[in-house]
Amino acid sequence: MAYETTGTVVKKKDPFAGNGGVTSAIPSVTGTVTTSKSPMAQAAANVKSSPALGNGGINYATANTAGRQGIASNQAQIKNNDTYRQSEIARTLATITNRQQQGLDTGAQTKYLNTNLGYQSPMAQAAENVQASGVKPPENHAVPGSRTEGTLSKIDNFINNQSQFQFNKPEAFSYDQNVDPAYQAQLAEAKKNVMNQQADTNAGLRATGQGKSSWSETVANSLGNSAMESIANNLVPQLMQQAYQRYNDDANRDLQVQQMNYGVGQDAIGNLTNQYGLQNQEYFQNPLQEAQVTGNYLPTEARDAINNLLSLKEQAETKGITAEDRSALSKQADFIRNQLTGMGIDASQYGANVSRSTAAQANPGIRTLAGQQVDLGNRQANLAAAGMYMDASGRIITPQNDWTGLARQAANPNAPLSLAGQNQAFNQQQVGVDNAFRAEQFAYQKARDIVADSQWGATFQQNATQFGMSYAMEELKRQDEVAYRNVMTAISQDENSRAWLSLGNTQPAEYNGMTASQVLSAVQSQFMPDGAQNPQYYEKDKDGNQVLKDAAKHDLYMMVSGFELPVGQDDQVMLSMGLTKKEIQEFDKYVQEENAKKSPPVGVVSPGK
Repeated sequence: MAYETTGTVVKKKDPFAGNGGVTSAIPSVTGTVTTSKSPMAQAAANVKSSPALGNGGINYATANTAGRQGIASNQAQIKNNDTYRQSEIARTLATITNRQQQGLDTGAQTKYLNTNLGYQSPMAQAAENVQASGVKPPENHAVPGSRTEGTLSKIDNFINNQSQFQFNKPEAFSYDQNVDPAYQAQLAEAKKNVMNQQADTNAGLRATGQGKSSWSETVANSLGNSAMESIANNLVPQLMQQAYQRYNDDANRDLQVQQMNYGVGQDAIGNLTNQYGLQNQEYFQNPLQEAQVTGNYLPTEARDAINNLLSLKEQAETKGITAEDRSALSKQADFIRNQLTGMGIDASQYGANVSRSTAAQANPGIRTLAGQQVDLGNRQANLAAAGMYMDASGRIITPQNDWTGLARQAANPNAPLSLAGQNQAFNQQQVGVDNAFRAEQFAYQKARDIVADSQWGATFQQNATQFGMSYAMEELKRQDEVAYRNVMTAISQDENSRAWLSLGNTQPAEYNGMTASQVLSAVQSQFMPDGAQNPQYYEKDKDGNQVLKDAAKHDLYMMVSGFELPVGQDDQVMLSMGLTKKEIQEFDKYVQEENAKKSPPVGVVSPGK
């Protein structure tokens, strides 16, 4: 403590120094006080350039009377003298800094600084001022560090402190009977007894007429020497043994206390180690195990950042929020989104245009190598399935996850043809043209032979050559009805010529779709993948045979009909897949009736059901 004078701070005896040898943690302060400086600045100037380390403070509960009086006096000075308080703050800050540089504990000094002196750091004071003004300070949305960092730091501190721990051995045993209260008490009692015995002896001698003589002195001295020899030979060894026992007991108790203190530190390290293991399991191992199942890895830091982002969105969607507050929240959210992007998370799922409810349903994460392999396998499977349909249909098929849509793509007449499909369409068209040409030639030869001997024979040949078979037949019908009927009868009866009649005397319509075999392959890939009946469409009858379910029969009929095969070919595919002729006819009738009503069939069941 210090008294103010005309400008000089004088040192006063430290009130904390008691009889017990407790040394104060408060160093002396010397220097000159100038009134032009603030108390804090002046106090800092008064602190020595190399402040003392202190001894860790003094505890009121364990201090002696003088120490307690010093604590009370110091607190009174702090309360009533702001200059002294500022000086104490500056001195304590310097002491803490010095102890930190030496690697020493600063717990007592920090407690004295914050609790007794009421010190606040500039940052804490600024935050308090902001809160007092009613303005919400910007939140720190930096990506939180690992949850285990703090625990590891504590373990490191404990281990460092334990490594500095040393068991203190007791001082060497020594015994001085002159300072032993028990010896002094026994000695005083022995002297008293000797004096009493000497008095009794002298009285006895005087009673016999001897009085005071050399003999009486000899007797008295003999009594005193005998008593002192008894004390030296018997009492001192006993007192020494008792003192050694007390010394040994104190040493054992001190060792036990040291061992307990060391054990507490070891227990604390063990508890922190267990805590670290739990934190490592919760915040690192569990996300890794989850990633092995889902293929998505979401670090705990990213999860915390997402929770902060959702909280900001919830605040921004609060009714009545001002534009200024929303803008501030948006800036914080942008910062977090940048952090998520830096961690490899798709931040667009939490964009400014995404509501809080929608963002909460997102499934974020970093795709693991195993997950990427699964994705690649799925894409390759989709591509292979699309290729199979493309090969079967001759149309370009786009891969998709839902394979049932591949059949719809293949049945779409507007889907572009692949190169194989174009070649197939050309070949089919060429075959149709060739077949029509041959059929017309057979029909022409049959007709020419019938009318060769009639008056219309030359005219028929000329018309057929110049304008085609159809024109020649129309002219023959107009010129000679009988000859026309004879020709038609001959053509219908001839196997090679009969095909010309089915053409309607015109070029056959082009068919650019799949062939019957291609449609059959496409249907089998869905109803019987890998050659096995799909249980979705098949069931066992009473004889144990696999048969189509009633609902599956309708699905099969509609699927094959959707390919729009030429008449007759679609029936062949349906028969190959297990439908009977009767069921096909009943489905045809039902569809015709529904088309007549201009209403598409809905919920059609198997005939007879």
